[in-house]
Amino acid sequence: MSINRRDWLKTAFLGSAALTLSPLEFFAKNTPNFSELKNDDKTIRLCFNENPFGVSPKALEAMKENLSLSSMYDFKFADILCSKLAEKNQLKQENLLVSAGSSYLLELITKYVSLDKGHFIIPDPSFTIFEPIAEFLGMSKTVVPLTEHKRIDLEKMKNSIRKDTKLIYICNPNNPTGDLLSRQEIESFIKAVPENITILVDEAYIEFTNQKSLSNWVNTYKNLVVTRTFSKLYGFAGARLGYAIGHPKMIENLKKLQSWSGAEISVTTMAGAIAAMEDQEFIAKVLGNNQKVKDFTMSEFQKRGIKTVPSAANFVYFSLENYKENYFKKLKDAKILGGKTYEQNGKWTRISLGTMEEMKVYFEAIS
Repeated sequence: MSINRRDWLKTAFLGSAALTLSPLEFFAKNTPNFSELKNDDKTIRLCFNENPFGVSPKALEAMKENLSLSSMYDFKFADILCSKLAEKNQLKQENLLVSAGSSYLLELITKYVSLDKGHFIIPDPSFTIFEPIAEFLGMSKTVVPLTEHKRIDLEKMKNSIRKDTKLIYICNPNNPTGDLLSRQEIESFIKAVPENITILVDEAYIEFTNQKSLSNWVNTYKNLVVTRTFSKLYGFAGARLGYAIGHPKMIENLKKLQSWSGAEISVTTMAGAIAAMEDQEFIAKVLGNNQKVKDFTMSEFQKRGIKTVPSAANFVYFSLENYKENYFKKLKDAKILGGKTYEQNGKWTRISLGTMEEMKVYFEAIS
């Protein structure tokens, strides 16, 4: 893939200027009642898939202890963090690209594949926040609906490949459905896709499952890129930290589109992340509580005759088709932020899992 740096920089700058909505503003715009409830301290947030159990106490302590280092470029933490992430994924540091959140990496990968324009394939609905950027940079797209069982349709995505296809995106588990594709399904798909097409697998929620990450395949399948985030399990949605995993050549090419790789991550975030990975007690607590709340939520929906999709994440996708009340008005009246409607056919929507107390308030509100 050739890079005309002057033309690319000009296009990228114009693209950034044209896309006036930040990711948070994008989410807010698509969240009913956000403008009325965003500044209310009593509002229950069940819309952004945030971690309702907070941040590891050990991570918070590490962040406080290292606030005084905020005046310096601290390369020590960057080296330790990358080393820890490489060890966690049983890879080398050359396989990693760290950034302030995985959303930035989705954008960076999109810009990389769009250097010679071309075509991309996405499932719908899914977490396709990068879609407007790809289109602005001149790429065409094919949107593949989910199957009737709300699964990403890998077969139709494969059949949508064209000569100029540059990118195929898979979110696994998928957001907003929570459905999980097996490693076997994805590997069969990768083998059937031409090697010149980048396959981007977003694993923001993989840690809520018992399934192993695809990260161990990046040296075998050089066109595979996996993104991970600290926003969900570790509760770093506001602290911002994510990372991409790929073949060293892929990571090297992505870094060429950055003036200083990882420079946007704060010292305090890095210090907190290192401590968070080591706090196994907190991780177990989050996973255990998430499962209990999910079981409760699925049971309550079942009692009300509301159709749901089994979730492998920290949210639940369900249909309002049989719900006769004004769902979003009930949420607003109870000062609860919920997700938007994703599919008008069946009126599917999503609710993030809060604490048990928050979910009890939620079900009382919609009853």
